[in-house]
Amino acid sequence: MSEGRINIQPQELTSFESKSLDSMPAISCIGSGSIGGKASGLAFIEKTIALYFDKKPFPGISVSIPRFIVIATDYFDRFLDENDLRQSIRSNMSDEYIAHAFGQGKLPRDLIEKLQTFVRAVNIPLAVRSSSLLEDAMYEPFAGVYATKMIPNNQGDIETRLEKLKEAIKFVYASTFFKAARDYHRAINRPTSDEKMAVIIQDIVGRQFNGRYYPDISGVARSYNFYPMGSAKPESYPWLWGWAKPSSTAARSGVIPRHIRV
Repeated sequence: MSEGRINIQPQELTSFESKSLDSMPAISCIGSGSIGGKASGLAFIEKTIALYFDKKPFPGISVSIPRFIVIATDYFDRFLDENDLRQSIRSNMSDEYIAHAFGQGKLPRDLIEKLQTFVRAVNIPLAVRSSSLLEDAMYEPFAGVYATKMIPNNQGDIETRLEKLKEAIKFVYASTFFKAARDYHRAINRPTSDEKMAVIIQDIVGRQFNGRYYPDISGVARSYNFYPMGSAKPESYPWLWGWAKPSSTAARSGVIPRHIRV
């Protein structure tokens, strides 16, 4: 670990080859580049749970990381190079222009074949998440800087579901160069050229209710609060929980949080 960052190597993860939902491991990798900070953190947590969580006091309860695959950064490099995007993206371009330019690009053929295998096996909602090289460091975390796309992944045909997944991946790639990311790089004195993007494709854990899909629970936890307010202390370990409210008209989004701080 350097600069307060966990670094898990791609060879430590199972290579994604599965054609069956039941045989997919909890974490698998496509590619041979870096898996980025967020994916490394999730893989580290999964290993820690497996090693240290004692199941005996909690019969019938399973604690794990929602299953995901991670597309390593070598595919990000190939996507930029094969679509001539490195030279065409300039700092004065709008986010909309960059997103459009990336959306017109083509993902590598071998990656598309693996994604097609994936969508054949998985038909629950997915979170397509950023996992950049610089993400989730302790002192320069890039929290909220890059994009996450939620996709329902419930269309009737595989080709449509594959197309929506490809669009989401390209949007996360594009967010590497959005204004918020460029501004943050400038603020911490890091050149954008230092950055590369891996992408996490992760199950959204939940269940169907009246034709809608609701996550069971979601939340944010911090082990240390760098910005305590009032009588709070840095080591107070604040949590923010959310859960679904099935009657809400906002159910169309699939993520209906009600928040409580504990």
